[in-house]
Amino acid sequence: MGTSHSAMRERARVGGRQRRVLVVALVALLGTVLALAEIPPPGTPTEMWPSLAASFIWTTVVWDGRSRPGRDVLPHLAAQLVIFVGPALAFGWGPADSLWMATANIAGGILMAVVYARFGPSPEWSPGSAVAHVGLLVSAVVASAAVALVGGFPHVAIGALDELQLWWTIRSMVYAYVGGATFLLLFFGVRRATTAPRWAVALLVPLGAAGLWVTYLNPNLPLTWSLLLPAIAAGSMLSPRGAATYALGVAVGGALATLHPINQFGYDGFIPGSVLIDLLLTASTFVTLQLAILRDQRAEATAELDRQSRAAHEQATLLGTVFDTMSDGLVVVDEHRRVVMHNTAARQLLGRRIPVGQEMNWSTYLGLHDLDREPLTDAALPGSGVEHAARQIVVRGDGGERVLGVGSWDLPGQDARTLVLFSDVTAERERLGELTSFAGVVAHDLRSPLAGLSGWLEMAADALEEAGPSPASTFVSRAQLSGERMRQVIEDWLAYTVQRDGLLAVADVPLKPLVAEVVAPYASSGPDLAPVFEVAADDVVHADPVLTRQLIANLVSNAVKYTPQGVRPEVAVRSGPDEEPGFVRVTVSDHGIGLPEGEEELIFQEFHRAPGHAADYTGTGLGLSLCRKIVHRHGGTISARNNPDGGTAVSFTLPAA
Repeated sequence: MGTSHSAMRERARVGGRQRRVLVVALVALLGTVLALAEIPPPGTPTEMWPSLAASFIWTTVVWDGRSRPGRDVLPHLAAQLVIFVGPALAFGWGPADSLWMATANIAGGILMAVVYARFGPSPEWSPGSAVAHVGLLVSAVVASAAVALVGGFPHVAIGALDELQLWWTIRSMVYAYVGGATFLLLFFGVRRATTAPRWAVALLVPLGAAGLWVTYLNPNLPLTWSLLLPAIAAGSMLSPRGAATYALGVAVGGALATLHPINQFGYDGFIPGSVLIDLLLTASTFVTLQLAILRDQRAEATAELDRQSRAAHEQATLLGTVFDTMSDGLVVVDEHRRVVMHNTAARQLLGRRIPVGQEMNWSTYLGLHDLDREPLTDAALPGSGVEHAARQIVVRGDGGERVLGVGSWDLPGQDARTLVLFSDVTAERERLGELTSFAGVVAHDLRSPLAGLSGWLEMAADALEEAGPSPASTFVSRAQLSGERMRQVIEDWLAYTVQRDGLLAVADVPLKPLVAEVVAPYASSGPDLAPVFEVAADDVVHADPVLTRQLIANLVSNAVKYTPQGVRPEVAVRSGPDEEPGFVRVTVSDHGIGLPEGEEELIFQEFHRAPGHAADYTGTGLGLSLCRKIVHRHGGTISARNNPDGGTAVSFTLPAA
């Protein structure tokens, strides 16, 4: 379906270009016939000269102004030569002069397109901005002057600097600018509905042409009134395409008037009347199109402003709804601790009315205490200028005590406002207390008997060793190994249960000293057996320090443990910015036994042991599951993979500080 639409668009584009080429070719042929039908006397230009304009418009139709022209433009250049040289020879112009004038004007049109492209017309070649419109006028002047200097007009010598060359430059510039501006807007301009009534549009074109004819009929009339007033009216009422239609109609009327007997403008003086009326026609077109373009840009800017205003209103409504309906409390305060705004949840969590715009002692008013039930001061509250400051406070109200987690963030802007976030952690603290009590019970009821059992087994092993070899020694060793495994299960289960559901106490945690603390105990294994660590972890994360240490300790322990017997472990801990902004990626890699195929995700499940590893390596299957819980609680991700050169790499992300 997408391919068919692309093909349809391409066919439409090619068809549009062919139609434009046909229109330009017909206009160029008609204009050339009218211009060359009569050879002017020496010292005077012809009344019409559309050749440079036609070449410029033709160039814009077949070239995009950015890429290098290909060979496909050669037939278009040949067609332009034929359109000029054919009528010239038919009306008695010399072959050499005809070919030279055709070549010079075609080259001038290309030069005009190159200069005009520097002004960045958009869309495509349309002079849809004031800068592009001025650039079109400048390029018309440059191209016309260049053609005049090389003798590309009738009776103009190469390099001549006289009145005739000036007149030819002005006449060619008028046709190039007026024709280029109007045709480019009609060919490439954006179609927009005009706001002018239809009767006004229908009246403006004949009114402008009539004013121009009146000017030719009586040169003593004030020219600016008859030319510029209709132009100003058209530019103020019409869209750019409508204004281009008006300007083109007036220009065609002016061209016909120059061929009519009513034309009383001659070529007397340095700036004769015929040249002056051309300049006034240029000014009229410039005013019309510039007013229309500026009016169009203003309308577009106003529409865009309305769209942005509606989008901002919708966004504000959305944020207001979220602000008022979220369960966490939000309060915005200024630099003097005056409340600017707050949501309903903040009022409910704090248990009192929150005055807006008043300076007061909030700790006393709200009855705030720390976790030891000591009264707080305002200086100890979040929002005292420390970004992301977080703590837990106790609010005492009529309904009893409530524990709130409080954090603050400085808001962008020059008014120094701070966002304070409240969340009710009373239930979480109660659950944490229950877990702590549970851990104490387990420690007493399971660890103590297990410690006694381990002690008795050790004494039995010593006694059997003194009595000499015995099959009972093997049984005692197995019992000791099972007891050690039971102790590890209890420790892992306690850590998994408490740390999985405990509260996060986030802070900025430098990774390098934390990793050094984790790997330090391994140095006591002896020079031959101690693992080799490579640490490149210079980042700082915003996480719970205790859980972060547990996370890295588990991964380092696994990397050391899952190394073949008799091989010195090699472990690398590296960190760096993650692809996701705001996160740090940490990778712990080794050269150990690696992962069986298909186990990359399964190893993070609770109590899962990789096939083939359970018999040779001790473990409970909870260590990596706990790592995943810790990472997910911080909003990060964790994954494992095999190293290409052997071993395993476990990578996780934590929020960056």
